[in-house]
Amino acid sequence: MDLMDMVNQAIASADTEASSGLMGSILGALNQAPVENNQIADIAKSIQDLLQNNGNAPSLIEVLQSVASTGTVERLMGSEQVTAMAQRVGADPAMVQSITPLIAQFLVKGSNTQGDGLLQKVLNGEVDLGQMAGLIGMASQFLQ
Repeated sequence: MDLMDMVNQAIASADTEASSGLMGSILGALNQAPVENNQIADIAKSIQDLLQNNGNAPSLIEVLQSVASTGTVERLMGSEQVTAMAQRVGADPAMVQSITPLIAQFLVKGSNTQGDGLLQKVLNGEVDLGQMAGLIGMASQFLQ
């Protein structure tokens, strides 16, 4: 199952906040970022790796909620991690800091308070967040 199927599942689930309009607006915000889609995909994949190394869904959902609501990434990663990620993907560190809360919001809205849903599937590798660039490209077609 790919990321688009996961988003559709989250939208259909009664215990998540996901809706087509909400997910479309998050993807639309990512699409407006002054960075290439492949860089967004690389940032998303790096965040997935970070999440997979940091524990389980219930403990991470609170961290992601904080990042999504405040826009600050410090609860998820330190400044040296932001800098390393930016160098790896060829983006400005400020761009990593602005994109990360949007990715966090995408995961939070597609998951319930226990982290089941998109977050759990990202953690167990069932879905690859690197596909996000393709999803952003299709957002207007599928999520309007």
